[in-house]
Amino acid sequence: MKLTVVTGNLTQRREPIVLGVAESGGLPPWAGGWSPAVRRAVGQLLSAKRFQGKLNETFLLPLGSQWLILVGVGKKEELTLDRLRQAAATAARRALSARFEKFARGLLPIAGATPEQSAQAAAEGTLLGLYRYDELKNPSPPEKKNQIKEVVMVVGAAKDAASARKGIRQGELIAGAVCWTRDMVNRPSNRLTPTAMAAEAKAAARRFGFRCQVLDPVDMKRLGMNAVLAVARGSKEPARFIVLEYKGPGARQKRPIVWLGKGITFDSGGISIKPADKMEQMKYDMSGGAAVLGALRAVAALKLSVHVVGLVPATENLPGGSAQKPGDVIRAYGGRTIEVINTDAEGRLVLSDALGYAKRFKPEAMVDLATLTGACVVALGYHAMGLMGTNGKLIDQVKQAASRSGERAWELPLWAEYGEAIRSDVADVKNVGDGKAGTITAGYFLKEFAGETPWVHLDIAGVAWTDSDKGYLNKGATGVGVRLLVELARQWKGLR
Repeated sequence: MKLTVVTGNLTQRREPIVLGVAESGGLPPWAGGWSPAVRRAVGQLLSAKRFQGKLNETFLLPLGSQWLILVGVGKKEELTLDRLRQAAATAARRALSARFEKFARGLLPIAGATPEQSAQAAAEGTLLGLYRYDELKNPSPPEKKNQIKEVVMVVGAAKDAASARKGIRQGELIAGAVCWTRDMVNRPSNRLTPTAMAAEAKAAARRFGFRCQVLDPVDMKRLGMNAVLAVARGSKEPARFIVLEYKGPGARQKRPIVWLGKGITFDSGGISIKPADKMEQMKYDMSGGAAVLGALRAVAALKLSVHVVGLVPATENLPGGSAQKPGDVIRAYGGRTIEVINTDAEGRLVLSDALGYAKRFKPEAMVDLATLTGACVVALGYHAMGLMGTNGKLIDQVKQAASRSGERAWELPLWAEYGEAIRSDVADVKNVGDGKAGTITAGYFLKEFAGETPWVHLDIAGVAWTDSDKGYLNKGATGVGVRLLVELARQWKGLR
């Protein structure tokens, strides 16, 4: 699909046109430039409350040979870049359902946002909203699959056109990385094995110009990554430990930021097996790892001036005859011992090795992402990821990146009292707490392995998957974390 920018008057376009309408009860500001027929038709809709401008509300309005796609952007005073992103996705899906192959839209102004930022948000929303995972579906000949071929952004001033083009290009690269991430997460686990995930990382590294190294079980055993290997024992699929590194042009960091992602390509729970209901969704337990891969791809494509390392421990967690058992004690990378109370708490095990290995790079900061605990869904529902960390400046930067990207995060405490719940009688720590504050005790477990390095943990269990379409999120994998990490890299200020 082409995303193009032209200078001109939106009212002169002949293709279907997307128009944003705020929830105000009256005609929007753009109405003054349109014909009396358009003003009258829109005014009647609003008066009759057949369309009210609520966020993500749409109405398809025919006017002779012209079609208008009205999309609600919510209350004007609450309009943000993320709401623009949502509205752009909703409008694009409505155009698709109407079987339009092309449509035009204007550059919606947002207080405090540049034309570049608005264009980027609109591009991201359009591309993410039109995403579908259908690589395993057979086409139905002779029908051609309906698709949008072109979206034209019309700007009124020539000075805004260059900014809008730059924003659209950035939006395309970021959305492309998110869609690639979604593809990996949506892909069934018999097709996205740890080996296949590593192959995706290698292909992306070749294409976008960053370094990729893949450690196999022999490498991991030599290094002492016994926690990853313990989780992998029940599966015939060999584990992989993916190491990525990108150092952008002009990057002045003496030490890199390290991003770590949980890469459990299928999680049955192991010996502590999960209920059968919805177990098929456990292919998405590698969402954190996929987000790290997607973010590295986007950062490299954007050629950002940062130094980033990505680490993804990838394995399956299955109850085979060789699987680890509750009560086992394993020695993680670096020497600390872990008592395994519940084999379904495997994400923190693989991340314990990854956090230890990350210190080889002498990082300035570490950020990990993981679908770690169902308790996070209990605490925050499906609207935000849980955030915990050890460094105030790093926490603030991650919060700011979350706000700017629209991938919301909510901070939870890591007080020392929570650490008492993971003390073991036979090892240094145990991998589950006392059944209370499960998200926090899981975070505290990871804190034990992060050590003195500034670190933030993002529990994405509630936001990595969705059961319905809404805004730019589509049923299935959301690709959460990619845009947050890219925004963190773009605005990285260091910790001094």
